Amino acid sequence: MSPDHSVAALFAEAWALLLQPTAWFLAAVVLVSGVVRGFSGFGGALIFIPLTAALLGPRKAVAVFYLFDLVSATPYGYTYFPKARWKELAPMLVGAVLMQPVGAYALKFADPLLLRWILSGVVLAMLGVLVTGWRYRNQPTPPVSFGLGLVAGLAGGSTGVSGPIVIAYWLSSAAAAAVIRANIMSFYAVTSTTTDVIFFINGLFTFDVAVYALLAWPLYSLGLAIGARVFKGTNDAQYRKAAYALIFLSALASLPVFDSFIR
Repeated sequence: MSPDHSVAALFAEAWALLLQPTAWFLAAVVLVSGVVRGFSGFGGALIFIPLTAALLGPRKAVAVFYLFDLVSATPYGYTYFPKARWKELAPMLVGAVLMQPVGAYALKFADPLLLRWILSGVVLAMLGVLVTGWRYRNQPTPPVSFGLGLVAGLAGGSTGVSGPIVIAYWLSSAAAAAVIRANIMSFYAVTSTTTDVIFFINGLFTFDVAVYALLAWPLYSLGLAIGARVFKGTNDAQYRKAAYALIFLSALASLPVFDSFIR
C-alpha cells in the first residue's frame, strides 16, 4: 500500500510533529534565525541549518531551509534585478549553477555524520570571514567571479551555506552600495531557486521535508518581520556582535560530540 501524501495526511503529520518535544526547540531555532536574517540580511542559514542538522540530519535540514526560504525571503531578492549589474553578476551565477548539482549529489549520498562535521566547519569558517571583516582587496573580475561562483555553488548545494564569502567579495567592489546590495540579493534569489529545482530533481524534497517546511515557514516569516521592524534603529555593531555569537554557539552546539545534550 502506497503512503498517503494527501493534504489531510500532511496536516496530520504536522500535528504529530507539534506534539514532539524537539518540535518546540526547532521552532525557537526557526524564529531566531528569521529575526537575525531580517535585521542583518544574513545569518538565517548559519543558525538554522547546523542546529537542525543535529536533530534531523544535514540532508533534511538543508532541504527544509531551502524550501521555506523559497516562499519567504527568496522572492524579495527578485525585486533587485533591475538594479543589479549583470555583466559583473552573470559569471558568478554561471559558476554557482554549474556546481550546485555536484553539491546536491554530495548532500544526497555522503555520510550524514561526515557532512555534519563539514557543515560545522564551513559555518565556523564563514563566521570567521564575517568577524574579521575580510575583503577581497582587488577589483572583482569575471574570472574571479566565476571561480568564486564555483565555490559558492558547491558549498551551497552540499551544506546550504555560502553567504559570507560571497558578501565579502562583493563588498570589495568600488560600486555604489545600492548596486552591491542588488548584486548580492539577485545572486541569492537565482541560486536559491536553482537549488530548489536541483533538490526537487534529486528527490531531496520528501514528504517529511514538506511537513517541516510548512511548520517553519510562518515562524521564519514572523522572525523576518521582527528583525526588520523591532530592531530598526538599534546599534548595528552591537546587534551584529550578538548575531555572530548566536552563529558561533549554533555551530558549536551542532557538533556531533554534543548530540547527547541536544537530542
